[in-house]
Amino acid sequence: MYKLIAIDMDGTLLNSDGVISKGNKEAIKKAIEKGVKVVITSGRGLKGLDKFLDEVNLRGENEYLIANNGGTIYRTSDFECISYKGLRGRDLVKAHNLSREFGLNMIAYTHEGSIAPEENEFTRFETEYVGTPVKIIDINTDVKDEDEITKILFSQSEELLTKKILEIPKEFYKKYNVVKTMPVILEIMDKNCNKGYGVKILADKLGIKKEEIICIGDQANDIEMITYAGLGIAMGNAIEELKNIAQYVTLDNDNDGVAKAIEKFI
Repeated sequence: MYKLIAIDMDGTLLNSDGVISKGNKEAIKKAIEKGVKVVITSGRGLKGLDKFLDEVNLRGENEYLIANNGGTIYRTSDFECISYKGLRGRDLVKAHNLSREFGLNMIAYTHEGSIAPEENEFTRFETEYVGTPVKIIDINTDVKDEDEITKILFSQSEELLTKKILEIPKEFYKKYNVVKTMPVILEIMDKNCNKGYGVKILADKLGIKKEEIICIGDQANDIEMITYAGLGIAMGNAIEELKNIAQYVTLDNDNDGVAKAIEKFI
């Protein structure tokens, strides 16, 4: 019997309009009623997830969400961070210097929200679409070495980002977990941080075995949790790499793929 479902947000639980469908909401409600723990597991930071919790009845003392690609786990009643595996201010300074050298826009996530060295199209997207206001700061003077930086994002046009990925020094890839989560976004995290790590930390806390876990996702940052889970499910709109390693492929995010998976296996 499955006891925990970890569900990605963008491209998975959210449809193309950035909305949780009625079908997905009803399926999650039924899973919860059967005693299954449902956990949003996203690359987004806390501020980009808070607004969805009440829609799926996941705000409470014994409810959790996994944010920042597994780097942070929060209790949803008070947003206490119960697990942190992220970066530090000194890492942000290095990333900032790299972004300037390669002409990449940059945003960093903190527990309080997002920060960036300048306003641009990327920061406006973060504010308007993701719902996370971005504070503009001077990275070199306002950031301290030990500040907790949950993750860093680089952004550029798809064509330019694809080119720049090949030019970034190999040492940077050795030091950090670097993954392309959207055609125009490259994310930088702690070397050992990923969604699979976050799911395992929470499952161990709850006394749930890996074979009792379902994970559902669509992008490269979902690979580790899909392979870790007892049952890994790829969305119909998922990248081919994820479909190839998943044990089941459900419908796409505009056709209640999450609901179909829950109805089939829960």
